Amino acid sequence: MGSYYTRENPQDLNRYYSPDILIVGGGMAGISAAVTAARLGAKTLLVHNRPTLGGPAGSECECESIGALIVGGSNWTTRDARETGPIEDFRMTTEYLYENGWRNHLSQVLRDVAEKEDNLTLLLNTEAYDVKVENGRITEILARTLNSDLTNRITPKMVLDCSGDSFVAVKAGAQFRHGREGKSEFNESLAPDQPDTCTLGSSIYFRAVDTGHPIPFKAPDWAEKFTDKMLGPGRSHKDPRKGFWWIECGGEMDTICDNEVIYKRLLGVVYGVWDHIKNHGDHNADNYAIEWISSIPAKRESRRIMGDYILTQNDVEKHAVYPDGVAYSGGNLDIHPLKGIFSGNTPCGPEHGILSPGLYQIPLRCLYTPEVENLMMAGRNISVTHAALSSTRLMGTCALCGQAVAATAVLCCKYDEIPRTISEKRMKELLRLLYRVDHTLPDVAVEDPDNLCLDAKVEVSSSMVLDLINMECIGTEALGTGESPVAQSFIATTPEIREAVFMMNNNGAEPAEVCAELVRQTEMYEFTKGTVIAESKVQVAPGKGQKIKFSFNAGTEVGKRYYIRLSGPASVESCLNMRNLPGIWRANLPISWPPQGDNTNHSFKLVPEQKPFEGENIVKSANRGGDDLSIWISDPKAGFPQTAQVTFPEKKTVSCVELVFDTCLEHINIYSSQMECVKDYVLEGICGDRVIVLAEESDNYLRFRKHVFPAVELSALRLTVRASRGDSSARVYQIRAYEKAEIC
Repeated sequence: MGSYYTRENPQDLNRYYSPDILIVGGGMAGISAAVTAARLGAKTLLVHNRPTLGGPAGSECECESIGALIVGGSNWTTRDARETGPIEDFRMTTEYLYENGWRNHLSQVLRDVAEKEDNLTLLLNTEAYDVKVENGRITEILARTLNSDLTNRITPKMVLDCSGDSFVAVKAGAQFRHGREGKSEFNESLAPDQPDTCTLGSSIYFRAVDTGHPIPFKAPDWAEKFTDKMLGPGRSHKDPRKGFWWIECGGEMDTICDNEVIYKRLLGVVYGVWDHIKNHGDHNADNYAIEWISSIPAKRESRRIMGDYILTQNDVEKHAVYPDGVAYSGGNLDIHPLKGIFSGNTPCGPEHGILSPGLYQIPLRCLYTPEVENLMMAGRNISVTHAALSSTRLMGTCALCGQAVAATAVLCCKYDEIPRTISEKRMKELLRLLYRVDHTLPDVAVEDPDNLCLDAKVEVSSSMVLDLINMECIGTEALGTGESPVAQSFIATTPEIREAVFMMNNNGAEPAEVCAELVRQTEMYEFTKGTVIAESKVQVAPGKGQKIKFSFNAGTEVGKRYYIRLSGPASVESCLNMRNLPGIWRANLPISWPPQGDNTNHSFKLVPEQKPFEGENIVKSANRGGDDLSIWISDPKAGFPQTAQVTFPEKKTVSCVELVFDTCLEHINIYSSQMECVKDYVLEGICGDRVIVLAEESDNYLRFRKHVFPAVELSALRLTVRASRGDSSARVYQIRAYEKAEIC
């Protein structure tokens, strides 16, 4: 024990850090970057100026703090588009805990996950306030820990600015934009005629509770005044419990300098809206009282740091793909009105932008600044136009960008190179690193030569045939309504399709002619284009639950995507079921608001039988739905346990096995663990007559599991799935094995 202090030693008030990678900002981009860098083996430091992680999704800002605001490409009409990697770990953990009684807990989940990473140090309540630059590189960052006199002196190799407002990048000399480009600069239809300094506005949430008895409310004198007409269309306030995202304003102000002014005005809006709900009209809120309000505004836009490429509205609309694509999105191009709730207009929607543009990639060139060699950015501050930002700002997309810059920074440290060099020369290695932490891009193949399972033989206990004809009907889709194509896609596994059988109802009094077209699909989500291979017409008699056969006798190409498009009178319906299957998709519903994709499939089967879910898929490089045969699904009639054995052509030394399960990347924010996920399993190593238990898990809820153990010589690996979280099949994307656990 030392003696008590009698005088201050200035050196005691300085802490020194020399990380490989420094991340500034602990929102979804920053925390995703930090966990990614740590898992890739980099010595990582995360500095965040708030007491909680998660940014606008965290417990300071979001009324539920269960991840409901973390949306991205999967929240629109695209299928199988939810983001993977550490962001998926965060989501699945949060949903699992929600199912088990936790509430308002996302920030705690993020902190728990971060603190389990050996290579990651957290500095919360710590504000970066000075940046030193020499010869185009950041050499030191000073950060003060709030509520203390501590100064943190940080000398990093790489810096990732995930702070949103981008203080570090701007202080270091990076070029930036703040405001809207004029229409003529990039020929964007959503841009104003002339450039200006306006941005998207900010929001705050509140939470209200039922007190069990009538309770009055008296508004402060500075509260805004609202009527239903003043609130404008599209601002439903029937359920006041979770606040309203459309409490937004400040787009015509400076969202950096005027942040506190905007917050005060938002408070006036909250109390004004609440006064309207409580005291003007019958809103069934007599017993409700506000118990919590966000302590910071959720900011949508401020500075955007310019990189080697500026992503535009046009790139989003054309579903751009890049040689250095490292992230993706599919969120709406949705330019909220500048004055928010004071605009007198709808808060968002097609009148303000373009709904459901489809998936597009974000290139690495948008995630670094050429002015500072060791600086990258992720989040709402990446190199995009104001119009493109309206889509890329979604937090799921920000998280993907964070994961991408973290892996890039790891390679910069490894080779002592700048991000531009990685973009130009090392994209294959970068994608492989991201792949090893389960960061995946739809329909982007990754070479992983270290995977010992690539040339292995696979044996499984059973596999599912694509036969949905006898499943429980949970709804129907009428033909002939003209609203959208009635169609079902699949990936062919035989060189011909002789027949298709659909379960149908004819609600009319007379037989009705139905036409089925077999079409070679050219775009994954497009059901109006493509080459018609064959056509079949059938008279459907009146009645329900009929198995209607369409004859095609057409040649098909194995491994390619096709769809069957149905047409006929509205009196005929095709039956639907809820069996979610990766890569097997029904045509999307018409675009509406909210623009949510549909997760059902038609009740159908094909002749000959199609087998897209064979065991051999688990040693392929694809590990999410799309245009690939990418998943093993066991026969749902066979029950559990189910086994998959991967036998090497010769004995291999193994110290690490990575498993990728199905967490149904079509589901979003359902606040429960995913029924498709493997729950209980045993991983065994086989060497001759010897069987070694390498890992045994119960109550799993994660998509990606990595098991590390002392190196052992094996001839095979065997995965036994004892139970799922509710699905009737074992569903496994991949079994990967490596000689060394280290990734980079």
